[in-house]
Amino acid sequence: MFVDGEVVMAVSTAWLRAESRRLRALGWSYRRIALEWQRRYRLNARVAFRLAHGWTQEEAARRWNTRWPGDDAPKTGKSFSYWEVWPARGGRAPSTRTLHRLAELYLCRPGDLLDGDDFGRLDTGRDEAARGHASARGHEAAPARSGRLIHAPREHRAGSAASGGDCGPCVGHPARRSSRHPV
Repeated sequence: MFVDGEVVMAVSTAWLRAESRRLRALGWSYRRIALEWQRRYRLNARVAFRLAHGWTQEEAARRWNTRWPGDDAPKTGKSFSYWEVWPARGGRAPSTRTLHRLAELYLCRPGDLLDGDDFGRLDTGRDEAARGHASARGHEAAPARSGRLIHAPREHRAGSAASGGDCGPCVGHPARRSSRHPV
């Protein structure tokens, strides 16, 4: 099959489930498998993540209903079909809540379940600080030589070390614990 001038191999879902088991045995994450299949087989992100787990739509629905029993109407394979077909005709856009729950089921970020370009690749900055606790709270942070984070003082807010609160175990700040700003 040709898509945009490239050869794309058609594969069965049974083959993908077997391939997922093989790749997981090699240590691949579900995210890595799904991203590779999106690229290689042109799968929709939501389909790729479900298949990376080796699940049918009905299996995914059973897992959803087990995880969130009594939540609105029980989900069916058809619910997953609607979400997977979107934005094409006949599909239904998953809500933000649905995307968060799908991400929890598939062990990924909600944004991973949306198709389209990743414009983050255009950012020339480094992502290491994004994994630190400070940037997750909205603070500007820079790595210290010890590997811990140093907060930029201009970014401190009420409840931070600069105002007598605690930012956690950061270099240059008290290591007190605060219920308002826990580590």
